[in-house]
Amino acid sequence: MNISLVPVEHAASAWNDVRHYLEPAVERCNGRWTMEHLCAAISMGSTQLWVAFDEEKVWGALTTEVTHYPGKRILSMHFLGGEDFDKWYNLLLGQISRYAKDLGCQSIEGVARFGFWKFLEADGFKKSAAFYEKELDDV
Repeated sequence: MNISLVPVEHAASAWNDVRHYLEPAVERCNGRWTMEHLCAAISMGSTQLWVAFDEEKVWGALTTEVTHYPGKRILSMHFLGGEDFDKWYNLLLGQISRYAKDLGCQSIEGVARFGFWKFLEADGFKKSAAFYEKELDDV
């Protein structure tokens, strides 16, 4: 299994191999992003695309972005999808952790569905807050 950060110049061709993995996650973000927004951000280099693959197939993908808070630089995980995640998660986490450290990030963060917690908790992630949202259609 391999994990690769896709160079910006190869983003368009890689996108076609992974979009079907990322689409369910984008659909769950309640309109914050569209697939078109995500593709554009990857193509511009503001968002990074990571791909899990072997000689036979592409297994999944993750997008990340460096977030600059006033007191801290963090690598934010945005969208993740794929098959047999347990086979490539540890390798992915190792790769993005080294990448984040090389960029001067102090930590990694992400918002994830509840089922993903089983992977994160075992690797030292902490639940630091609950995420709330309310549509204002009725206001």
